[in-house]
Amino acid sequence: MTGEDGGPLTAQWVARKQVSHDELLTADGALWWLQSDPDMGGARRLMRAGRNAPPRAQTPPGMSVGGWLHAYGGGSFAIAANAQWVVGEDNKVYRLRPDGGTEPAVAVADDYLYGELHHAGETLLAVRGTDDGDQIVEIAQDGEVRVLVSSTGFLAAPQLHGGTLAYLEWDSDRMPWDSTRLMLIDSLPDQTGPGHLLAGSDREAVVQPLWGPGGQLYFMSDRTGWWNLYRWTGEAVEPVAPMDADCAPAPWEGGYRSYAFTDSGQIVLTVHDGIRTELVAMDRDGLLTRPATNVTSVKPYVATLGDHVFLIGSTPTSRPSVRTVDLGRPGGQPAVSIGSSTNDISVLSTTPPPAIRTARSGRLPIRYLLHQPDRGQPAPLIVRAHPGPTDDVPLRLDWTVQFFVSRGFAVAEVAYRGSTGQGRAFRQSLHGHWGEYDVEDCATVARHLLESGKVLREAVFISGASAGGYTALQAACRQGPFTAATATSAIIDPARWEKAVPRFQRPHAAILAGRAGEVRAEAMHIPVLLIHGTADEIAAAEDARRFSDDLAALGHAHETLFLEGVGHYLSAPAALERALEAELDFYEGLMRREP
Repeated sequence: MTGEDGGPLTAQWVARKQVSHDELLTADGALWWLQSDPDMGGARRLMRAGRNAPPRAQTPPGMSVGGWLHAYGGGSFAIAANAQWVVGEDNKVYRLRPDGGTEPAVAVADDYLYGELHHAGETLLAVRGTDDGDQIVEIAQDGEVRVLVSSTGFLAAPQLHGGTLAYLEWDSDRMPWDSTRLMLIDSLPDQTGPGHLLAGSDREAVVQPLWGPGGQLYFMSDRTGWWNLYRWTGEAVEPVAPMDADCAPAPWEGGYRSYAFTDSGQIVLTVHDGIRTELVAMDRDGLLTRPATNVTSVKPYVATLGDHVFLIGSTPTSRPSVRTVDLGRPGGQPAVSIGSSTNDISVLSTTPPPAIRTARSGRLPIRYLLHQPDRGQPAPLIVRAHPGPTDDVPLRLDWTVQFFVSRGFAVAEVAYRGSTGQGRAFRQSLHGHWGEYDVEDCATVARHLLESGKVLREAVFISGASAGGYTALQAACRQGPFTAATATSAIIDPARWEKAVPRFQRPHAAILAGRAGEVRAEAMHIPVLLIHGTADEIAAAEDARRFSDDLAALGHAHETLFLEGVGHYLSAPAALERALEAELDFYEGLMRREP
């Protein structure tokens, strides 16, 4: 693969390609989503596209949308026929003006974080939270706030239909992909919370409630071991599309909607296998079809207008973009991108397509996505451990992967135990074994590729960010196939991390924690590269500095790159550019040394 100038991709070029699309929905006869673009200063803008109108920004210049409710935000805007509300980066709720200006919709002078906005009828709802608990509130036109539900745990996804409010609740010592409850309040505004239980338990995670046609309440539940679609008819809960597959991801953010309804009575939803995510449509007879034939990765936002479906989709040769497919046309068809083309095949023309492979960790199959350079000889290998660790390996174009492939590296992205998309049991199999099973699975993939003869034995690297950085560092503590490790925004000590992170994520380390514990400098077997932002509020930079000092005191081979003012995510082009260059230099420097 070569860049646009005929050579390998440059870090600067890759860093400018990081355009993101999120929170897609339809309202008021139009399509809405959030978009950030390095060429527009990186701000997250609210975008609107009409049936015959191109996308245009609705937020004024300099305004960025997205608060920090539950650490990761989501549900950042709501749309009515004559008003639009957004949560700004300052966590205040704003009403947008037709002239592009803003006026505060909530005059908030407290410490609440806002998100999960929802508009129904004349009512604007939101979730707001502090370290003491969450509330579902109603926001009046004059900014007055009325509390409807309070909890010492967590609240999410308020959905109002008539006088009935549905919402999710989970306890403060749980994560929402392990245990949630779907609650109902039957008669707003006369009655307020708490509501009564409709679904969910200690062994069931309910996500994405949504009122459908005819006033039936739909939701995803993993009560069978898979996140499938159900509905409450008013008298009973019944399955809608049972299958041995996950139709929803772990709810890291608010506002996910992995299914939607068409005017002709079809239900469209995503189906995920841990690597590939596809869109399926179910008709009134329960027949499933695959309408978007070219999409291999779909973000958890599906919307409809009439019989047109909209999604944020991508393929191995095109980056994520807003796309549409017409269900009114018979048979499957490619989803068409809205706005500029995202087909990057000209740059990727010499790169073999990625392959989904399987290695065996004991008797357990471990799937991974393999990207290979166009070369007929063994290549250096980078094994990537995804963040989360409750995340997945999407089959889509990732320019950070292609940066290394263009320079002759093979890259293996591992869907290790704990990943989503492979059912509840696989997702929870990492509980109590973090730093063990994930490391074993990454090492298994590396050995599998070594045995194939396709990679260089002396150049087998492991790389990860956040929780994946912890995996990479724990791999460096073991004798094994790896020759060096890169850890970006890494968690060093799960016990300290549990105390330092926002309330939402505190149970995560406790649930995952096992015998591996803190990464210790004296346990390192291989050289390591540490990349960390000094403003990281999820994995403290102080831990990385302390660990670097310990390595230096022991004389252990290591390199560090601390990015001033950068947070947990290296989303700014300058930060990503420096990180990619540092990682490449680290590997190439090791390969230049005498064996």
